[in-house]
Amino acid sequence: MKKTNTLKIILTIFIFSFLILPTAQAQVLDPGTSQQDLETQETAFLDAAGLNKNISLGQIISFIIKILLSFLGVIFIVLIIYAGFMWMTSAGNEEKITKAKSTMTAAIIGLTIVLSAFLITFFVIDQLLVATKGGSGLNSNF
Repeated sequence: MKKTNTLKIILTIFIFSFLILPTAQAQVLDPGTSQQDLETQETAFLDAAGLNKNISLGQIISFIIKILLSFLGVIFIVLIIYAGFMWMTSAGNEEKITKAKSTMTAAIIGLTIVLSAFLITFFVIDQLLVATKGGSGLNSNF
């Protein structure tokens, strides 16, 4: 009994020893470093990393929409491959073939609806921007 209690105490101390983290000491700035030098270093870092401080909300939303549409394409491909696999492994079972066909149809219809909604929204917003600000239209980051 005493041995298990000692083992539990040692194990507890060992586990909690990982919770005591050493503090990180940040690098101290040179007294001769000016604010302009820091801003220049920050700009160089952001440019090298592909980040830009002057990104508008519209550009961020555009980037997110591109990612979501790419993810939608991946889901579509996975569904089509899954339905094709079901069809090929159905071994003539009409019930499995029907299910595979319905999965393919649903994937194609879903992709069509989402892309149509995106294109309609893109066109309407673009035309509203042309009407309010002027311009030639279809000036987007897409």
